[in-house]
Amino acid sequence: MAIVLPFRGIRYNTGRAGDMAQLVAPPYDVVDDERRDELVSRNQYNIFSLELSKPDFNGMHKVDKYTCAKRRFESWLSGKILEQKDEPAIYPYDIGFSFRGGDYCRKGFVALIRIEEWESRIVRPHEQTFDRVTEDRFCLLQATEAQFSQIFILYRHNPDVARILGGSERKELYTVKDEAGNTHRLWKITDVDRLKSLHECLLETVLYIADGHHRYTTAIRYRNKMQKLYGKDPSRPYNYLMVYLVDAEDPGLVILPVHRVVTLPEDLDVKLAEITASQVFEVETISHAQNMEPEQLCNNLIQCLDNKPQRRGVGVVFGKGKAAQVWWQKAADQSRLLPRLHPALSELDVILVEEAVIKKVFKINPQGLEAGKTMKFTIDAPGAVEALGESDVLFILRPTPVDHVLDVADAGLIMPHKSTYFTPKILTGLVINSVDRNKPVWTIS
Repeated sequence: MAIVLPFRGIRYNTGRAGDMAQLVAPPYDVVDDERRDELVSRNQYNIFSLELSKPDFNGMHKVDKYTCAKRRFESWLSGKILEQKDEPAIYPYDIGFSFRGGDYCRKGFVALIRIEEWESRIVRPHEQTFDRVTEDRFCLLQATEAQFSQIFILYRHNPDVARILGGSERKELYTVKDEAGNTHRLWKITDVDRLKSLHECLLETVLYIADGHHRYTTAIRYRNKMQKLYGKDPSRPYNYLMVYLVDAEDPGLVILPVHRVVTLPEDLDVKLAEITASQVFEVETISHAQNMEPEQLCNNLIQCLDNKPQRRGVGVVFGKGKAAQVWWQKAADQSRLLPRLHPALSELDVILVEEAVIKKVFKINPQGLEAGKTMKFTIDAPGAVEALGESDVLFILRPTPVDHVLDVADAGLIMPHKSTYFTPKILTGLVINSVDRNKPVWTIS
């Protein structure tokens, strides 16, 4: 049973903190230290001062970054930089953006969900998590007792949700334009009857994590620790997580492909690999690729893939000589190329690349590739072409369809690392959730 509830959000007092556009930030995991520092330098109250706090070296003793975040958060609350509102609410959150020459709007809403164990299958993942990442997020959550950003949740189409949201009176809170030109709008709905109706129509819903697997894993760990200390009282806020929910059939739901750059071993015979590829795939060469600008080359490869949507294929660009090809899977070779794989996985282009291309053609174990070094991930194909070294090969993929993401999760399977890139990214700092154990969440009477 999925429990979706409103909450008493903590929001910026812009009269004291400043312009909202300088207070919010992208998700913490898509920025580097330089970008983080740039945002904080514009306004000391930027959310990254909490979400990505830094240690304090002033005075006699070093104060760790988590304690700094806790102290700063408490100071901002006492100083009315941040304020918690009394009325429970859910927060409709729409993002208007341009994509491939068209205008789109992704519609969702921010609410709490009850944290569930993976085994319950109420909340379903599609990606692997890494302990070193969850440890950092756990320490921050434990120190601050606050969730500064939402994880991104999908649910299968539910017309009742759209009807309730569309028919509810709402108050606009913010309109913020990000640096990419996307327009973010946040409202609140506080009508108790509408909130109850929304809760009830989502009870039987399965929730799918789009972005935020590490933060969900962190939330489970934190909840378990708090329950050992203070019990399993369902009204306690440590049982809940702030999320951004979107209908999986929303017209504004866009997934970008995440391309792969692999650095080949020095002793690998590229010519032999190409011969092997011609035996496994139908190879289509892009003429005059060496003379094309990176953007034109990538557009040609993507267009070639788009022209044959019913065929499985991958774009390939070699760093040495910038030769470009499309490798098409032979129709009769599905079972030979991807043996013993669940159908939900065998349909994924990322699996085709890892299992059939990297493993079978180049004779490389994908698990032995080191992320960020011998295997790099990017949504910027032209930039990747520009940066290719002599021993690099770029694999250009199509985007993973959202229904494939849900099917993999339903099957209890995990997709390869960096299989999806949901865009636009939601902003951090529009609303914050307190998990202070002494403040009960809204309950259904």
